[in-house]
Amino acid sequence: DYNPSSVLFGLEKNLSNIIKLHKISRLPKVLMLSGDKGIGKFTLIYHFLVNHFDKNNYDLNKFKIGENSSFTKQFLNNIFSNIIYVRGSNLKIEEIRSLKSTILKTTIAEKDRFIIFDDIELLSISCCNALLKIIEEPSANNYFILINNKKKKIIETIHSRSIEFKISLNNKKRVDTIKSLIKKYNLDNIIIDYDISNMSPGNFLKF
Repeated sequence: DYNPSSVLFGLEKNLSNIIKLHKISRLPKVLMLSGDKGIGKFTLIYHFLVNHFDKNNYDLNKFKIGENSSFTKQFLNNIFSNIIYVRGSNLKIEEIRSLKSTILKTTIAEKDRFIIFDDIELLSISCCNALLKIIEEPSANNYFILINNKKKKIIETIHSRSIEFKISLNNKKRVDTIKSLIKKYNLDNIIIDYDISNMSPGNFLKF
């Protein structure tokens, strides 16, 4: 895995909408972001959280994270107290139950807490049932963000408890995003014809 980009490409409007919803207290308590793997869903949430927790180091005009953000290191190392990040693959039911006891605790200074489930579609049936018991009664400060990479059909009970935002890039934005990443990371000797491959920006970087 690579660190998410410090500049948001292609999903600027999505970020503005999420920020606006949170600002007016209309952000869903259980938000599902659905879209192809590597399209930028995690990077989108990353930028939202930096803007929320470290506003002084986020340029909303350029959709860029400042180099002096101490929050980013804590977040990417999964040690920021008000954010919990878990992957759906290979998650055990005991971990979900442990998560529940953590969530029941009051957040620091009673600030918002965000619980991010990546690869939510890969959760086992038992883990989904355990998760349902948590998200059905979210406390005032807890927000669940479920990242659905569409590797398999998601369990309907999880889907029905969420407000789904479908994240996509048209082909022009996809190609423009890849070109921006090539420039940002100074990539040379590109052998993949990304114009016709329909490869997502994230998958392009991995290859």
